[in-house]
Amino acid sequence: MRSRLREFANEYRYVLEAVARRAGIADPVTVDFDDFETPLLKGAKRGAFLPIDGVLIRNWDPQERWTNPGIVLGVRLHDLEGIGFAHVSFGYGTNVSYGSLQFFVVDRKDYRRLYRTALRCRRDYEPPSHPPILPEDQFEQLWKNTIGYLDRANLRRIRAYGGRAKRGLLLTGAPGNGKTMACRWIWQECRRRRWEWRLVTPDAYLEARRSSNAKEAVATLFRVEKRGVVFFDDMDIALRDRDKVQESDDQAVFLGALDGLRVNEGVVHVFTTNCSLGLIDSAFKRPGRIDLVLHFKAPDADLRRRLMARWHPEILASISMDEMVATTDGFSFAEVEELKNLLILHFTDRGQWNWDWALRQFAINRNDLNARSNRRVGFGRSATGTALIGQAERNEGADRESLAREPGHGPEQAAEDGPEYHAAEGSRE
Repeated sequence: MRSRLREFANEYRYVLEAVARRAGIADPVTVDFDDFETPLLKGAKRGAFLPIDGVLIRNWDPQERWTNPGIVLGVRLHDLEGIGFAHVSFGYGTNVSYGSLQFFVVDRKDYRRLYRTALRCRRDYEPPSHPPILPEDQFEQLWKNTIGYLDRANLRRIRAYGGRAKRGLLLTGAPGNGKTMACRWIWQECRRRRWEWRLVTPDAYLEARRSSNAKEAVATLFRVEKRGVVFFDDMDIALRDRDKVQESDDQAVFLGALDGLRVNEGVVHVFTTNCSLGLIDSAFKRPGRIDLVLHFKAPDADLRRRLMARWHPEILASISMDEMVATTDGFSFAEVEELKNLLILHFTDRGQWNWDWALRQFAINRNDLNARSNRRVGFGRSATGTALIGQAERNEGADRESLAREPGHGPEQAAEDGPEYHAAEGSRE
């Protein structure tokens, strides 16, 4: 009786033996590099192309040249710090997994050394992890309740005294004030220590709720095998107060999974939300579920200064730091970073670092976006909407004429400052 599995295994084995023979690999091991592929290939030296059973098909696709082997069928040799490995492209068929078409081969004696090198390459490939910009006491609380909490010696002490190796943090605050910055730093610290991490989004939670075994699927979202951090991004659907919004069973399922968690070594749950604390269900804020709430306020002058100090030295040498800090009072971190992007945009276009231009352009972009949020979406517009938009456009034109009459804001100044860029359109005036 014909067995497609046996046929595939035989042909796969034939390819592996042919590759090992041509590449000089005595004891071949096949590997799927997965997340390590890009940093490994960018750090390795490319070698010769080898045919498989006399066949070599080159690929001229210019996309992703560093990771593309440059072949449709064949072998590409690589060398990384004296470790040789082969990148195999074997177009067996479109109805088998990608790992059966593209894989790597390394000698068994080099396997462990290549893995250790891959860990270092991935760490070096990723951008450095900058600590979040927070008040010192808040940063210390964040550290002690996440990375410091999961320290092996700390977990050992907690268990010795009968404590629970589970911690819950809630990060609140308006968008753009540093919650994502803090989570990214915790995530990078986890990866640097080779700890587990998991990101749970509202979509992932809803997908788990719809699965055939919803209870187990939701519980899996909270779980790590050893120790690590689980991030819950904007989980308002499960956190809102059941007395103030329409009640659903999402809260009950969510809280049940949180309470029924089996902890192996240690886990920290980090929740982020834009909701105020008053809108969050009191049952969720109970100790054992949430142990610490960190509120991220709009950055004060000192925090904005610390963020700007990370900018390119040429920007800092061209524009007064005191001026930048003073003119961004009330701005969020995200808004300050947008000003930096506008500065760079203007510099690449005009060759000048112009802070005043960036502030004016930022105001224009915000006004454009706020005006568009009130416009009707679709092909038709109501008469009232048309009248309002026409009036807004007339007002905007009058404002610009008034601005042009002010000293230093005439046509010559506009030409010197360069074109204006309107948000979400990419148009230039």
